[in-house]
Amino acid sequence: MADIFREIDDELQQERAAKLWQRYGGWLIALAVGIVLAVAGNVFWTRYSADLQAERGDRYEAAAALVEAGQAREGAAAFASLADDAGDGYATIARMRQATALAEAGDTDGAVEALRAVAADAVAPYGDLARIWAVRLRVGKADAAPLIEELAPALAAGNPWRPLAVETEAALRLQAGETDRAAELYKSLADDTATPGLLRARATEMVRALGG
Repeated sequence: MADIFREIDDELQQERAAKLWQRYGGWLIALAVGIVLAVAGNVFWTRYSADLQAERGDRYEAAAALVEAGQAREGAAAFASLADDAGDGYATIARMRQATALAEAGDTDGAVEALRAVAADAVAPYGDLARIWAVRLRVGKADAAPLIEELAPALAAGNPWRPLAVETEAALRLQAGETDRAAELYKSLADDTATPGLLRARATEMVRALGG
């Protein structure tokens, strides 16, 4: 009888943790992506303006305007076209904006494909950020094991995005029913003073939700 109640309690903890992930899981990655895109977009805009390549800048702004106007698919197509024509750096930013627009339009597969292209070609830090984001889009929608394997490069010690990758792995472990391992990962983030403040607070809340 005690085992039955323990099993029920474990399921309730997992359900609560899963709800917390659904509520907050995408917020921090969106913030990180937004910061990267804002900074990088400004840098590339300045460089391209200086090089008198205003045409690409105009295309970038036009694609962004489509997304802001609620035409996410059209904006995604415009960013994809720009990424195909632009140089390596500008193409990376355009491809990530394409992924943002596709995700907003509900096209998870398309967003993942765009992010995988960035992860395969981009230099740090964009490649690993794109890899993490592509995995996070599929938490709860695909098998956990291959997603954890795909995440592995971003989990390496010293990777600037490692805390986000660890949080993502924890969510995947939770999805796979590995509650104890998920709690360990969340606790490692909560106990690490180097973890960014908002992520650390979320990890602490997840530890509590899992009964830690």
